[in-house]
Amino acid sequence: LYLTMKTAAFLAIIAFGAQCATGFTTSPNFQLQSTTSTTVCSMGLFDFFSEDARKEREERKQREVEEQERYQREIIARRSNPDKMEEYEARVRVRRQLRMNGEDEAADAMDMYSGDDEKIVGLN
Repeated sequence: LYLTMKTAAFLAIIAFGAQCATGFTTSPNFQLQSTTSTTVCSMGLFDFFSEDARKEREERKQREVEEQERYQREIIARRSNPDKMEEYEARVRVRRQLRMNGEDEAADAMDMYSGDDEKIVGLN
């Protein structure tokens, strides 16, 4: 009988404590609103396999390749033209001086390539 009373008292205390304990729970929201979205939700990892994602990756890769090829043509043209090489070396000296003076942002903002697409026989 004593063991049964002890167990009953323990269960009553647990039940009362569980009913009163709201410290780590959210309060119930009585105004539930449901919204529906007609937009496509990106799901992270699985979007990698979609057709649109594949096309976008291929286009980005193609743009990067074209940009690198343009830079390479400019480097080759600069090496074969002493005037362009001198101009490039002057830009390098200015950029180095900016870095030595602690002006890293200005040095990063310097454009080392002219942006002109050089035509080189045998590469274009």
